[in-house]
Amino acid sequence: MNLLQIWHYHRPELAKIYLDTLNAGLVTSTTIFAPRRAGKTSFLRKDLSPAAEAAGYVVVYADLWQTKLSPGVSLVRAMEQALEQKTTLQNITAKLKVPVRKLKASAEMAGSKLEGELEFDRGDKKIQTEIALQIDTLMEELCRRKPVLLLIDEAQELAKTREHEAVATALRTALTKNQARLRVVFTGSSRTQLAHVFSNSDAPLYSTGAAIMDFPLLDRNFVDYVAVKFAASTKRTLPVAQAWEFFLKFKQQPEPFLMGIVDMVLNPAHSLDDAMALVAGKLAHADNHEGVWASLDATQKALARMLAKDPALKPFSHATLVELRRQIGVDSLKTTHIQRAMTTLQYVVVKSPRDTYEFENPAFAHWIRTLAD
Repeated sequence: MNLLQIWHYHRPELAKIYLDTLNAGLVTSTTIFAPRRAGKTSFLRKDLSPAAEAAGYVVVYADLWQTKLSPGVSLVRAMEQALEQKTTLQNITAKLKVPVRKLKASAEMAGSKLEGELEFDRGDKKIQTEIALQIDTLMEELCRRKPVLLLIDEAQELAKTREHEAVATALRTALTKNQARLRVVFTGSSRTQLAHVFSNSDAPLYSTGAAIMDFPLLDRNFVDYVAVKFAASTKRTLPVAQAWEFFLKFKQQPEPFLMGIVDMVLNPAHSLDDAMALVAGKLAHADNHEGVWASLDATQKALARMLAKDPALKPFSHATLVELRRQIGVDSLKTTHIQRAMTTLQYVVVKSPRDTYEFENPAFAHWIRTLAD
């Protein structure tokens, strides 16, 4: 049971604020920050999208978290889907100046389904060029028809590799060319990584995302709303004051809170305390900070601590080697040991194109800084 979808708490006033800001013309894009599970995606899909469509926009939604290895393909597919009801892909891709190795589409005339397939077997540089051309062509066609609202979820993925930055550069070109008919909302769950995309002077989308704004967290009204829904569904009463306290413990994130409510709906014998304790346990197991930490050796733990405190750390510098020797008490530690440790940590920490290190899960970095033994 997905109560996050069934019991979605609509925020039309917030959607209007974002649309009014973009429609005013002072900025053509904005960036929203909030941790994962804070309800950003639900808001984009269920509040901002319908409001934008009612205002005359065609909405393009791309979730880069789901396609972390290829954000360019995700963007292309999102734009294809926005065009599918009225246009076959052959008409659009015919405009490409560089032919794609294989790009085929089949469409039923009723518009019920259209499938696109991309298949590349050449060098990465050529692939990036072709993706860039598709982004440019598809966006131009979309903007020619109607004003476009482009929603890019988890935009920090655009800063993960040089290849991803190439996609960001192509996107920036498309945004500049179509700025009269295009508005963009970026979201992200890592403020530091979003800065790598938008705020640093050498970032691929420098200044394009405007200021990074905090996504307003849900308040007590959300818990009241859930209590009404719970009573209507179960004929039982949800203790609102106690539920609000649990919601605060979950940092006002609707997803884990509603997981507990689902448990109460499906298991009437469970109290609110029982349900929320169960969810807290599941989240701890899912994140498994303790398990990941326990799997690291002394050198890896020391490096993780240092990187959590200083993303600009140079792991292979002499100063780092000296500090690691001091922390773990091994005078014979060598650079080769650090290299092996960093290889293990590559699943935990990623290096950005600007030579800083970011944790794949920012919550794990916070856990290391505050709780790791």
